[in-house]
Amino acid sequence: MRKVFLSQMVLSLAMVIASNCALAQTSLKFRNGGGPSGSGPNTASKVVAFNYGNTANAYNPALNVTYSLSNQQYSSIEGNSNIPGLVFGGNGNSNANTPAAQTFYNRLNAFGLATNASFSTNGVPPGIDVANDYAVALAAIADALINANGSNRVAMGTKNIRFADLTLTFNRPVNNPILHLENMGGWWSTSNNGVTGYSVWLRLLSAGYTLSRLSGNTPFVVPNNTDIKNAVAASANGAIDNNDEIGQGSVQVNGNGITSLVFRVFLDGDANNGARWSTTNTVQTDLFTVGVSMAAYNVSGNVLNDANGLTDNTVNGTGTNAGGLNAVLIDPVTNVVIATVPVNPDGTYSFSNIASGNYSIQITTASATVNAPPPAVELPDGWVATGEHLGSGAGSDGTPDGILTGVTLNSNLSDANFGIERTPVSDDKEQTIPLPENNSIPQGAITAAVSGSDAEDGTLGNSNTIVITSLPANGTLYYNGNPVTAGQTITDFDPSLLSFTDLQDGTDQTSFGYSFVDAAGKQSQTPGTYTVKWEGFLPVTFGPITAKFTDGVLVVDWSTLMENNNDHFEIELSKDAVHFTAIGSVASKAVNGISGNELQYHFTKPVNSLQELAGLFVLAAGLLLGCFNSRTKVLLTILLITGAGILPVSCNKKETQAIDHNSRVYVRIVQIDKDGKSAVSKTVTVTPEP
Repeated sequence: MRKVFLSQMVLSLAMVIASNCALAQTSLKFRNGGGPSGSGPNTASKVVAFNYGNTANAYNPALNVTYSLSNQQYSSIEGNSNIPGLVFGGNGNSNANTPAAQTFYNRLNAFGLATNASFSTNGVPPGIDVANDYAVALAAIADALINANGSNRVAMGTKNIRFADLTLTFNRPVNNPILHLENMGGWWSTSNNGVTGYSVWLRLLSAGYTLSRLSGNTPFVVPNNTDIKNAVAASANGAIDNNDEIGQGSVQVNGNGITSLVFRVFLDGDANNGARWSTTNTVQTDLFTVGVSMAAYNVSGNVLNDANGLTDNTVNGTGTNAGGLNAVLIDPVTNVVIATVPVNPDGTYSFSNIASGNYSIQITTASATVNAPPPAVELPDGWVATGEHLGSGAGSDGTPDGILTGVTLNSNLSDANFGIERTPVSDDKEQTIPLPENNSIPQGAITAAVSGSDAEDGTLGNSNTIVITSLPANGTLYYNGNPVTAGQTITDFDPSLLSFTDLQDGTDQTSFGYSFVDAAGKQSQTPGTYTVKWEGFLPVTFGPITAKFTDGVLVVDWSTLMENNNDHFEIELSKDAVHFTAIGSVASKAVNGISGNELQYHFTKPVNSLQELAGLFVLAAGLLLGCFNSRTKVLLTILLITGAGILPVSCNKKETQAIDHNSRVYVRIVQIDKDGKSAVSKTVTVTPEP
């Protein structure tokens, strides 16, 4: 009993496996209704659509092949200029020099003695059913080889007679299509002329592809990787004189991304060498058919929460659909959607019955429409692509973008995998420090820790890696004494190594953007802002300053680019660019002392005396007193007082000569805040006018 039970289990398992294998792939074939209606003969192109296996359902999205004829070598038969040597839907006719009508689209067993055993779908079910699978009928007309009077144009028994080219064009690229040819070879016989045989054969002209014989009867041969022939007609002693010598079988075209196949069609006379190819007012043809089938396969894969990205060169992790994703199969040549399916909550997805070909797959939250261009890759908020790979092992397609490229479908494929993960969150941070001196913040003054979190990595902080996403707009940022550039990555971040220089006058804060980098190497989608504030405002930001003498008047012009808490300006003058004294003031034009716009200022002072300069002289000399002893200080003080009294008198005597033509004076602007704090502009040189 146990043996029986085990045997039944094995049998059941085998049936399940067989059933799954059968469902795993499907042949696409020519069926009733998929091809052209009507009869020939003519040379107009014919289009045939593929069906799902033995069903009456057309494959969707539509996959079809167009048959067309070109390069006809014989434009007439027996002088009939309306009919060339190779046509669709023609047949023999014993009553005229015009072929008989023949339907374009026929069952594979419509002519000759075709059997299922002669044809193959290369192991992909369902196989060929000659009673229900179809093909397109063509006729190579032997009468193209005779003249209008019935005499031979081409000698009997001649081989390799070129007729025309047959082109099969697919509406989108396919892989390894299979051709099914039937009824290759013909003959005619009369009591006077004996038997004359002939057969068409095809040569593949399209470069880069080869042919493999899958099945067929004895006459059906593929002697090399480009030719399909009837061996009887090719034999030196052969004679096609009955149905057993008619070639039929299946040939696979080996190649990926095939859009068109060009075959040159030849006619060979057999070695029996009858008297003529045909007789006057009768039409003899080699009527043959060409069908096509394709294999369709399944594609499946996974979307994985890949926490470490491609740091291990592998797309792996826990399955997820991130709350809602679609998998979209795309033909990259035509850029249209072939199929779309939702990704399951566990991250799995599967496409069924996909025609062999080359594809790409993408994941997206957007909806996709078959036969339309694909939507953009869109992932749920907070998620990014970490990589894609066809296979469960190491490797990737090279670009982590939510699109898996290079999917070549010649068998069932699994593990078309996508890696995604959630990006870290970077918090905004703020620290207040005392008013910076000299428009700089030294290293060590900033201590506020950065912070954030990551769904896969947990809490983030100073010890993690950050990227500086944006630089301060009003200063220069340094880290560990080196200038920072936008996009710079800093490992093991420590805020105490930050410093700033060249902070802009009139500001009370500075900031930069930063993003954490998680274990997958991905940054925060929304950077955090790190802000440093200080008590009060840095001085006014000065624009250009000019000073000149015009007609005995000192003219000073300047501008400010920004003002904060400004009250007024004092204009200072100096003879040595070291010791300055105020010679006037100008109130701030900024409303409430605050402005973010450029403001222009103007100051004038007549210089008809050197009172100001005299005061400067006394001030400068006074500063020197500290360098002498008490007795000398008394003497110098007397001299200073005397000089101070004499100088104005001297100046009054010659006011226009108060300043030496060869001397220089210096001007600067002092900005005074409402709270009494001040800032000084750069010093400019003024050369007196002659």
